[in-house]
Formats: sequence, C-alpha cells, structure tokens
Amino acid sequence: MSLKPDQPYFYGRRTFSRILTLQYLYKLDIIPGFNNTKITMNDASAILNEIQIEGFTDSISNYETEDIKYANELLNGVNNQKNTIDSIIETFATTFPLKDLPIIDKNILRISIYEIKYVSLKTEIALNEAIEIAKIFGSEKSSSFINGVLDSFIQQNIKK
Repeated sequence: MSLKPDQPYFYGRRTFSRILTLQYLYKLDIIPGFNNTKITMNDASAILNEIQIEGFTDSISNYETEDIKYANELLNGVNNQKNTIDSIIETFATTFPLKDLPIIDKNILRISIYEIKYVSLKTEIALNEAIEIAKIFGSEKSSSFINGVLDSFIQQNIKK
C-alpha cells in the first residue's frame, strides 16, 4: 500500500483489524436484527471493497487470517466487556451522555479502551490509532473528542 503525503495514513494490518471491528460494531448498533459477531475473510473482503476513502486502495490478499482473528478478538472482547467499557466512557466523556455520542465515536472509544484495559496495548499506540481512525471515519471534531476522553482515561487509570 503506497500513499502520497496528502493521503490518509493506515498504520498497517492491525489498523485494518480495528476498522473491521468498527464496521461490525456499527452494524450491530444500527441494523435491527443484525447479530453476526463472527467476521470471516469474505466479510473482511466485502468491507475492504466498501471503504471509499480517496487514496486508499488495498486488497484482501494483503491480509492474513491472523488479522481477521484479531478483529474477532476485538469484536468479542468489546461485546463481552461493553457494560464496563461504557461505564468508563460515561466517566470520562462528561459533556455527552453515552446515548448522545455518535455511534462511530462511541465504538472507536470502545475498541481503544478494550485494547488498553484488556489487551495491554501500549497506550500511545491505542491513542494514536483511535485518533487516526476517527479522522477517517468520524466527524470533524471526533479526533479531538476521542483524544480528550482517552487521554483522561489513560492519565487517571493507567499512568499511576
């Protein structure tokens, strides 16, 4: 994947795993009756083909079963820990009730908090990934909002 300086930057295959998880969490939130919590390689290929971001071209052949496995780990982990994670979001996103958060922002936060709290991903990586994904899929203000919430969570709970 070759990108020019003015194109969005995708860190790598784990970023794609996070994007897959984000897409599935989004579907779970907005499509009544959608309850598929297993991502297959075919699902990943379809999602990759649906991503319409200028400058982003990629092929499913660049990804391996490990990438899909990680996306499933995130999806299942977020779903299993959703109540705890949502409580954390409510604690640190004090300006917005959880029900009023944009679905994309809420799910980016869920993925990042899950990775920090349960996967022990380095906080800097989780924070940077969340911000970059928010710049791509969120609103104009999403990345700064997500940065603030995650930074507060990290400062109070992780870096003691």
